[in-house]
Order: sequence, then structure tokens, then C-alpha cells
Amino acid sequence: MQNAASIFAWALGVAALLCALAPGAMAEDLQCADQPVKAWGLGFSPSPDQSAEAAKKEWLAKATTIYSDATWETAKEPDMMCVTQGLYSKCAASGVPCGATPAAPPKQN
Repeated sequence: MQNAASIFAWALGVAALLCALAPGAMAEDLQCADQPVKAWGLGFSPSPDQSAEAAKKEWLAKATTIYSDATWETAKEPDMMCVTQGLYSKCAASGVPCGATPAAPPKQN
């Protein structure tokens, strides 16, 4: 039984080490924009979670025009602000988009 506990403790330590190292390794390849991107979700929603997801979706649409592989998780200084009016809420997402692949410039006609 003691042997199983030792193996479990070792595995837990290795997992913690890998989790601690993974974000740092990923962040080395990322570049970030100079300015934050801000976006409001569309309309008021009866669900705060839906409001936050709508704001993230709008933010991501803008962020991927800067870095095509930008995500909310890789954003620098991500911030979510929500307002409530009665039973409804609306959220705004703000963060500096980061990614490894700059987006292609829009085509000129």
C-alpha cells in the first residue's frame, strides 16, 4: 500500500510540474498586439453566462483579424465586465490578442 502511495505522489508531482511548465513554453511562441481589443456582446440576455459568451465571441471575431490563431485563453490582460438591468445582463470583453500567426491583411478591391 505504501508503494502505491509513493507512485501516486510521484505522478502527482510530475503532473504539477508539467502544468506549471506548459504555459511558459507556449507563451514563448506568441506575439501580442500593441492595443487591447474591446467588444460588447449583442443585446441583453437573461443569462449572465450567455452574455459573457456573446462578448467573447464578438471579441474573438475582432482579435482574429489581428492574429488568426488568437483565443481568449491566450489574450494578455483579459477582462470581462458585465452590467445588469433587471433580470438581463450584457457583457463586454477586453484583452490584448496574442497569437503565433499574424492574420492576412484584408484584400483590397
